[in-house]
Amino acid sequence: MKIAVVQFPGTNCEHETLVAARSAGLSGEIFRWNRPAEELSDFDGYIIPGGFSYQDRLRAGAIASKEPVMESLREEAADGKPIIGICNGFQILVESGLLPGLGGVDVALAQNVMVSKGEIVRRGFYCAWTTLRHEAPPERCSGSFLLKKGDLVRMPLAHAEGNLVTVDEDLMERLNEENQVIFRYCDEGGWVEDEFPVNVNGSLESIAAICNPEGNVLGMMPHPERSSFAWQLPPTDPGKSAGDMGSPGPGRRIFESMKRYIEVRR
Repeated sequence: MKIAVVQFPGTNCEHETLVAARSAGLSGEIFRWNRPAEELSDFDGYIIPGGFSYQDRLRAGAIASKEPVMESLREEAADGKPIIGICNGFQILVESGLLPGLGGVDVALAQNVMVSKGEIVRRGFYCAWTTLRHEAPPERCSGSFLLKKGDLVRMPLAHAEGNLVTVDEDLMERLNEENQVIFRYCDEGGWVEDEFPVNVNGSLESIAAICNPEGNVLGMMPHPERSSFAWQLPPTDPGKSAGDMGSPGPGRRIFESMKRYIEVRR
């Protein structure tokens, strides 16, 4: 099971993402954006990691979404292969129309706007640990294939434009009905609250991740590669005091899910 970690100019999380994928039993390599795009067909799955592709000029992910390699990824997605976009990768998938995958660019990941008690308390870049609640049934999505509905996963985030918005009044209802909302921000007990600091960026309905209708393309703002090992967890996290610092962290479940999805698809 070989995956390509797609690197654009400005990507800065490609190496740790590849390490996290390998820790879950996947093999793979970093695939630079200017390689012949047809070589992507040699891989079983794809990850677009975080960073600042093309310095986030115009809008985060906008320029990278126009690269020829994305057209090849669109073809591979249509063939059922899994794609996970993390942070800037999520932004690229949204800008390319691969998410939510309804035929156009239907949502945007806008500047963070943190609201508490009806007032804006902060805007822009934010870095913190967060808890995600899995909202979809098991096996609904390639990147959460092994998770049960209601499972909680801890991982960090670091972004300035993760505020999921749309002008389509019916879109949120459709995403919920079709189980395309995969993760929501919540507190440590699993309670979803649509205010900062639980809703870390102002996203509609506290959405942290969505998938396409087929479930093989996932976009998420938090970074699972940054919590794939116990040594990466904050000092107060119970998982860090459990023993072996090289043991799996909660983020590894995303990559293990991708591996299992590929196995089942085969």
